[in-house]
Amino acid sequence: MELLTFDDSTALAESAAQMALQTIKDGLAENERVTWILTGGRTPGAAYRLIAGQPDAVDWSRVNIGMGDERCVALDDSESNWGQAERDLLRHLPLTAENLLKPAGAVTAQEAADHYELLIRDLPLASPEIPRLDLLWLGMGEDGHTLSLFPGLEEIEEASRLVASVYNSPKPPPQRATLTMKAMRGVKACHILVSGAGKADALGKALSEAENSHLPVARVAREIESQGGKVIWFVDKPASARL
Repeated sequence: MELLTFDDSTALAESAAQMALQTIKDGLAENERVTWILTGGRTPGAAYRLIAGQPDAVDWSRVNIGMGDERCVALDDSESNWGQAERDLLRHLPLTAENLLKPAGAVTAQEAADHYELLIRDLPLASPEIPRLDLLWLGMGEDGHTLSLFPGLEEIEEASRLVASVYNSPKPPPQRATLTMKAMRGVKACHILVSGAGKADALGKALSEAENSHLPVARVAREIESQGGKVIWFVDKPASARL
């Protein structure tokens, strides 16, 4: 685990953007294609806009881009993670439909999960039945959730699927599809972006109790590292107040 601390969310986004591009370049040096799984949120959005200004930074024709979790809303809805990524990043890069692992949109959670499971399973494998996810971006909620894996909900325990349906998210909208702990076994690099004072308590618990924390973000990080993946936390000073 590596922890990087920044004065503010702007500096965090700048560093995250540059490290994402470098990670993708490194992956392309080793593999014909790489997969970058995105996250929603304000700080990732700022980083996406920085990357969008560098359309020639990498060979995007060799990059698959997906989303770690998605709400069951229309993709142009303001609540859609994919919609945010489309506005801030995807439409500004030289990408085609073949590059994009596009969520289903306004369908049921089970339909959304089934759709995305098929897309994820079609990626190059890291090990039998486990797709290789070269770069995973994650955020963290004030309750320590990441993706749509929430404290106390059963989806964190899903062991048979790569993508789970969520019907009772404590944050609206209630229906979602999310990558599971099983999918985390194929992650090669994970960058967790955390900003704002409201995240300080959960971040303090996730990192100070790293080996014992039951918070989903800590469990996800442990699972990735247990399979040899590298986890880097990008944290601004307000979020790091309890460290």
